[in-house]
Parts: sequence; C-alpha cells; structure tokens
Amino acid sequence: MTAGNPAASPGPDPSLRAVRITAAALCIFGAGVLIWAFHRSPVVFLSATLLAVVLELPLLIIGWGLIRLARPLRAPSRLWSAAAVIWGATAATGCALLANQGLTGLWAKGEGVTFASNWAAALTAPLNEEVLKLAGVVMVALAAPLAIRGPLDGMIYGALTGLGFQVIENVTYGLNSIPETGATDPVHAVASSAAVRGLTAPGSHWTMTAVAGAGIGYLTARGLRRGALPAAACLATAMAMHLVFDAPQPSILFKVLINFVIVTSFYLRLRRSYLAGARAILSAQVAAGTIPDSEAAYLLSWRGRRRRQHSGRPGPDRELVAARRRTALASIEESAARRR
Repeated sequence: MTAGNPAASPGPDPSLRAVRITAAALCIFGAGVLIWAFHRSPVVFLSATLLAVVLELPLLIIGWGLIRLARPLRAPSRLWSAAAVIWGATAATGCALLANQGLTGLWAKGEGVTFASNWAAALTAPLNEEVLKLAGVVMVALAAPLAIRGPLDGMIYGALTGLGFQVIENVTYGLNSIPETGATDPVHAVASSAAVRGLTAPGSHWTMTAVAGAGIGYLTARGLRRGALPAAACLATAMAMHLVFDAPQPSILFKVLINFVIVTSFYLRLRRSYLAGARAILSAQVAAGTIPDSEAAYLLSWRGRRRRQHSGRPGPDRELVAARRRTALASIEESAARRR
C-alpha cells in the first residue's frame, strides 16, 4: 500500500478497489450474457421458468448453510461468501457459456460430430469452467486478503463458488430441456431436469471447485515458490474430476460417489490439520497466560461457536470478554489456517 496525503482521510487500498470493481464488472457481464441467452424463456414459458428457479432454491439454501458450517471455529464472512456464490452464478457461468460454445465447435470441426457428441463436454468443461470458477476464489483472495489464509479457507470459498455455478447451470439445463422435449409440456420438462440434476448434486461443481480452491489457499499460505505445485495439483485434480463426471462412462451415480469421496477425504484431512494447529496455538496461549484456562475449551467447542453466533447473556463485562475472545480466536485461526 502506498502512502497517501496525510491531510486526506484514509480510504480503501486502490489495488483492492480495482480488484473489487473488476470482479463486479465481470459479474455484470456474465449476468448479461445469461440474460441475453435465455431472455425469451420467461416471455414464452413464464411458469416453467419460475419453476426452474424455485426448484433450485433448496439446493442454494442448504448448500450455503452446510458449506459455511464446514469451516471450523467460525463461519466465513457472509459478504465474501455471497461474493463467491455470485461470481459462480454470473461471471463464471456466463463466460463459460461463451467459451464452451467456441471450444465445442472446434472439437466438432476437428474430430467430427460423433466424437464431439460423446466427448466435447468432457474435454471442454474441465478446461473452461474450472478455470473460470477458480478465478472467483482468486478474486476473493485478492479483494479480501484475510478471507483465505490457508487451504481449508480456499476449499470453503471454492465450494461456495461452485455452488453458485451449479445452481444457475441447473436452471439453464431446465430451460434448455423445454425445446429439447418439443415444448409440449414445459413444466414437466423442467421438473424432470431438476430431478436428474438433483441426483448429481452431491458430486457436482461444488466438489470440483472446492478441491481447486484449496490450491489458492496453499498459495496464500506458502507463497508462490512453495505453493505453486500443490495449487497446480489441486486444479489438475478438479479438472480430472470434471472430465470423469462428464465422460460417457461410467454411470452417473458412480461419478457422483467418486467426486464426493474425493472432496470429503480431502476436507477431513485439511480439517484435522487445521484443528491440530488451533489446539497447538491455544495451548501455547494458555501456557503464556494470554487466554484463561477456563475459556480454552469454549473457544474450540461447538457450544462456543453457537454462542459466538448469538448474543450471550448480558453483563457489564460481556463486550470486554467478547473482544478478548475475538482477538484470541483470530490468532488461533491465523496459525491453524497456515499450518503445513
């Protein structure tokens, strides 16, 4: 950050402002692409369009709650969680719509229509969509430097970005199913599409971008020299997950299971490391007298997390105690997030 005029009132870092403006502009652009591509649907099939949106609301609400709950100690920022979802739902989805059309056409031109019909999605989506979704995690890391401090944070924000993408993609699949079925029963076409997409939800986009997002966390925690290799490995794994998911074989339920097992195993490993780091720094702070022993268990417990989300019993020292706990928790989270 460069020094400004001492007489002027302090303002946001210009670089942060530039990143945020750029991210907002790309979200607006992506939303514009989606509106242009599907603007006729609500005009011609209003009921079916509304149904396509409504049927995805449970996925959005439940996914939002579960993913944010998965971060130990404290849920991530609501603001930046929403920013990640919005990026996935607008910038990533809209830009992917354009990129996928172009690359799919190249596969058909170069390898033939039969090859493209079988493999275009599996070869196109991992390259375009995973990079565009991951860009949202990068934007969060750049726009809010304290939001992603390690791989577990990156995984959470990656999952939220993938969730936004997944919800809007499901809506667009529902709308596309109307003409594909001859537009004879638009409501049934949308409902059938939502049911099929619902079965794939546990292993869809949120799992892939969660794995890729962890790589951004490695970069923020370790720097480019030591974080580049694990970041590249995470992105490559996400692309491989996407390729298998869109490949003609094996069965879709097997693909969903594979992706869910990969992301769950990775998450549990990162969570164990995170909590081990949290306990280590907490023990050190208790030994140093920074944190009273009576509060140590509270800081890392589920009961303590619930109390931090709601106001506790009123008292003259409540604000002082709450401030001390927030400071201690921030220190614990910083060390836990960056644990090797």
